[in-house]
Amino acid sequence: MSKGIALSVTASVLFAVMYYYTSLLTPLSGVEIFGWRMLLTVPCMTVFMVVSGEWRRSVEILKRLIGKPKLLAALIVSATLLGLQLWLFMWAPLNGYSLDVSLGYFLLPLSMVLTGRIAYGERLSYLQKVAVFFASLGVLNELYQVGGFSWATLLVVVGYPTYFVLRKWLKTDNLGGCGWT
Repeated sequence: MSKGIALSVTASVLFAVMYYYTSLLTPLSGVEIFGWRMLLTVPCMTVFMVVSGEWRRSVEILKRLIGKPKLLAALIVSATLLGLQLWLFMWAPLNGYSLDVSLGYFLLPLSMVLTGRIAYGERLSYLQKVAVFFASLGVLNELYQVGGFSWATLLVVVGYPTYFVLRKWLKTDNLGGCGWT
């Protein structure tokens, strides 16, 4: 459990550093930073997937796609949802939407709990309900302070859960699925 906590904290710190780092690249626009990120991510992820053996999952998805070409539309929607999130993450700090996107990420765990309940019928334990209650109080306080939702906040809060549900439905919710979405 402590390894998971350490990895979670490390991921959160790296996430925050990357978000801040974007604002240091001010000669570049959010769209240019997004483009560079995509250009650098594709070869790095491909090498990682080949080395880790995850590439076989991409091949499995390709075989399913050949057998069911209708899956292509759902894969395009999934890729679009992810692309919007990645673009927003790079664009927001340079265009005055940092707090809006941060609020979306702050709301995301509650949105995912609600998604799990609605989409998968998951139930919460007593302690989880207590945690959700207190998180909801924090969110309500933040919404009161900010004065409501912006489109950027809603894109994070609605977009990510939709993306995750779609990936699970497509059976691309693995590293090999990243190549398709």
